[in-house]
Amino acid sequence: MVLIIESPLEMVEGETISYSITWQGADSVSEPTAVIYKGGEDITATAMPGTHTVSGNIQSLPALTCGTADGGLVYVVVVQALVDGNTERRKFNIKIVKDEAE
Repeated sequence: MVLIIESPLEMVEGETISYSITWQGADSVSEPTAVIYKGGEDITATAMPGTHTVSGNIQSLPALTCGTADGGLVYVVVVQALVDGNTERRKFNIKIVKDEAE
């Protein structure tokens, strides 16, 4: 589990990571969702299939797998949940790097 603290994050082509969002100060978190965009296209169904879970104020996203030829691209992740009765959304970027990148 990787907690999101800042953006952008980095992933290596073909890597799979499960991210978690901490809704700081929240008493109640429900109805978690997220959408992954690559070049403005929604790739959620293929890049992050699965079910979100919530434990306390932590939302765990399904495992995200980036494409094996996506080095140099940026994924935009939009996370949403019902937090203490309010629909809240947060966005972070993931920079995809090639194996051989420095």
